[in-house]
Amino acid sequence: MTRLFTLFIFLFSTLFAEQETFPFIGVTVSSHTVDLKPIATEPPNRLNIPKSKRETTFGIQYGVQTKDYRTTFTAEGNSNFTSVDVEVDYIIFDEMFGTPKIRPYVGATLGYLMYDKELITQYNENRIADDQANDRNTTIKPNDGYYGLDFGFLFYVTDDIDLDVSYHYYFVDRLEPLDTMTGATFSLHYFY
Repeated sequence: MTRLFTLFIFLFSTLFAEQETFPFIGVTVSSHTVDLKPIATEPPNRLNIPKSKRETTFGIQYGVQTKDYRTTFTAEGNSNFTSVDVEVDYIIFDEMFGTPKIRPYVGATLGYLMYDKELITQYNENRIADDQANDRNTTIKPNDGYYGLDFGFLFYVTDDIDLDVSYHYYFVDRLEPLDTMTGATFSLHYFY
């Protein structure tokens, strides 16, 4: 995953070679709905795990923007959710409208997520018991990578400040019992 993350950053950083760049820093508030996979055990041992969990996170961002592209590095979290990601966005319709005060974009994201270890351990309880009975490693990993798509709008408040409103859809199915993560993000950026 680290190699893929590095390759993703390298490939899209070359997009900025020919255009003027505008670095920025920012703060974010995100609302994620984390969908969980159902548990395959039979009653009475079936665990009471919800189908989804809502997480509200706060974070910081660093990014670089050109006329057509934007790359953003984000670190966000709360008490049982921490993530870091890189997002590359393509600003659309600029050829049609010039550089308007509202700019739509689409993008892709690669990230790394550390989630609630207690929930993940509870979900994998039967697997841990089976591994203990067969003398196998019982370590449960509460972190793994994710990837996904996003789209949103940039609102230019002043020459130095913009507001970013976006929706994301991430695949986190390599981290049992997580399946997908969807939600909205509100960011405020300062260009320096």
